[in-house]
This record gives sequence, C-alpha cells and structure tokens, in this order.
Amino acid sequence: MITEIIGAVVGSKLDQQDGDSGAKGAVIGYFTPRVVGAVVKLGLLTAIGYGVVKAVQTLRQKNAGY
Repeated sequence: MITEIIGAVVGSKLDQQDGDSGAKGAVIGYFTPRVVGAVVKLGLLTAIGYGVVKAVQTLRQKNAGY
C-alpha cells in the first residue's frame, strides 16, 4: 500500500511540473506499481513455461533415438 501512496505523490509532483493539477499523475502513479507487478509476474510465468517446454522437447528428442 505504501508503494501506491509514494507512486501517487511522485506522479502528482511530476504532473504538476507542466502546470496541471497533478490529479492525472497521481492516478497514474497510484496504479503503476500494480501494473509493473502484474507484468513482472506474467514475464516470470512465461519464462518458466518456456523453460519447461524446452526441457520436455529436449527429453523427447533424446529418447527418440531408442
């Protein structure tokens, strides 16, 4: 929860630099940690799945000669 609050504050300050109210930056900053977390989890799951598929393919290829 603290990461969302920090992200909202930082996003608000960045958005205020161009003369806006900062509300859009606060919203973007609030959701950024959640989005990054989901993308990292999806990437990790994809990498593990790729590794499992490659391991199975290698085992099948080695056993095909027998």
